[in-house]
Amino acid sequence: MKTIIAGAGLVGCAMAICMKKQGHEVEVFEKRTDPRSDDLSSGRSINLIVTAKAINLFKNLELWEDVQKITVPVFGRMMHSPSGELSYQAYGLEDEFNNSVSRGMLNNLLIDKAEEFGVKIHFDQAIEKINLDKKEIIFGDKNFSYDKLFGCDGAGSKVRAAILEKRGKKAKYEVEALGVDYKEFLMPSLGEGEYAIDKKALHIWPRGKHFLMALPNLDGSFTMTLYMPTEWYEKFNTPELVESYFKENYADALNLMPNLLEEYHQNPQGFLGTVRLTDWVYGDSVALLGDAAHAIVPFFGQGMNCGMSDVEFFRSNADKDWREQMQLYSDQQKPNGNAIADLSIENFVEMSEKVGDDSFLFKKKIENILETNFPNKYRSRYGLTVYTLTPYHIAQAAGEIQQELINELTRDLKTVEDLSLVKAEKLIEGMLVPWYKKHGVVLDRIV
Repeated sequence: MKTIIAGAGLVGCAMAICMKKQGHEVEVFEKRTDPRSDDLSSGRSINLIVTAKAINLFKNLELWEDVQKITVPVFGRMMHSPSGELSYQAYGLEDEFNNSVSRGMLNNLLIDKAEEFGVKIHFDQAIEKINLDKKEIIFGDKNFSYDKLFGCDGAGSKVRAAILEKRGKKAKYEVEALGVDYKEFLMPSLGEGEYAIDKKALHIWPRGKHFLMALPNLDGSFTMTLYMPTEWYEKFNTPELVESYFKENYADALNLMPNLLEEYHQNPQGFLGTVRLTDWVYGDSVALLGDAAHAIVPFFGQGMNCGMSDVEFFRSNADKDWREQMQLYSDQQKPNGNAIADLSIENFVEMSEKVGDDSFLFKKKIENILETNFPNKYRSRYGLTVYTLTPYHIAQAAGEIQQELINELTRDLKTVEDLSLVKAEKLIEGMLVPWYKKHGVVLDRIV
């Protein structure tokens, strides 16, 4: 069976490996030049975290051992106040962590692995047209036929455009701009791989409508990402204004970013938005995966992980015929795509504002106590999303119940020490445990 994959990004390469292992003849077409020749420190892409859903796929494709070697473990959030005070918030249980990784390094690794499996990748091949009825992709004077076509070509997907054109008014497609853009910078190593700030944490400087974030890299550096309203980038348009802005808001980071002004001028301003559409498949021959189907903002760290869960769907349902696979894919994955899109937008507010709020942090401490004392009965919404294979829409729904539970526990609570574990367990067993059972929630961790 001839399978063509549009896009040699993370999801495209993983899908190519998946299809190749199922015995398909696989070719990948990528509009970029081979990214393995690029400078990975060029500031063009947000660092990623690899969590349960991607880990699960990588293990099933026998890739996890290699992927894990290029990751750095991150155990929680370190908040930096305007005055420089630090407060730490663990992600989950004591031994739980996220895996920070450079998007470029991971992409290059997956390209290498796809080629090792015998996948042919064509770079510098921008799709001009797709004829869905004839099952052909056109590049200039070259036509390539396919039996199956997987659109893994990102937020500006040509495959998606072809489906939308074919479906006409029956299809609904929206791009929701967040109104916040990003730029990347580098906090270099102090030398010989020494980190300038705590390497075991994701660092956040929450400042309301804008914030700075840092994720560690293997070499002792941090990738710094600034998020602020789109129009502010025009307002801070001189070296003096940029330096003044950083001195006022991120003074403790500014001293560790020697190339800030140069990078602010040179590095691109990235757009953040959410893609929603009704049609993820066309017949039994075409499907959209990853950002082509469900581009989201990065504040839950699940964009790539959600894309890998798309690939895992096709891996784990290979025994079904293609028409059934396509229908199930649309029915099962679309609710997850919509849920993680909503959760990611909500997490933007959490990271920019709430992580500096005393009431929010107090409730998080209570939730951490619940997870620590009742690990087989209580997992936070974050824990369900990041450390288990719970579908995103189920984790979202569970989070609403958990919020009610914690509000009840903290209604008249003055200190963490006053928490009644007996009362907490009764609420968990009454409100959550039966709900988990009804919806098939399994709290087993994927590490």
